[in-house]
Amino acid sequence: MEATPPLPEIEVLFVNSIDELVARLPYRRSYFTLLLAWDAPEIPQSDLIKIFRPLVDRGLAYFCSWGKGCEEVHDAVDLSDLEKQREFGESDFFQMTTWHKNDTLEEAVWFFVNCAIPSEDNVVADWDRFAVSIGNPDWTAEMMRSLAAIREEQQDD
Repeated sequence: MEATPPLPEIEVLFVNSIDELVARLPYRRSYFTLLLAWDAPEIPQSDLIKIFRPLVDRGLAYFCSWGKGCEEVHDAVDLSDLEKQREFGESDFFQMTTWHKNDTLEEAVWFFVNCAIPSEDNVVADWDRFAVSIGNPDWTAEMMRSLAAIREEQQDD
């Protein structure tokens, strides 16, 4: 039985605006997971789909949404994936999405670290992990603190 490859480190990024997200994510591997902390403004679902479709096209395998409007953001990612499937057929992986409306950011980070892990062999062999805060540097710092605390806890076990 082959050993499971180690999980990639989570890269934490701060982005000023959602419009910068696609350009700011490094494109090193075929797939990636994303925790997005964003207070989404009330904008039409069709505009949200346009924002997230490039991420889906790039190999977004697991998406976790946190912040105001996270349910709508989650739905836009799901609809982007459905749109892509209608155009190109079934994907080589099953995209997962979650929203964390009732969780603290620390709880959303814990979920992302421990549960937002793709299961398909092709994805697990070639993926990155990103935690991104849009427009709020305090959230970036909180995500970094939460990740450090989780690593420390895991080392103690």
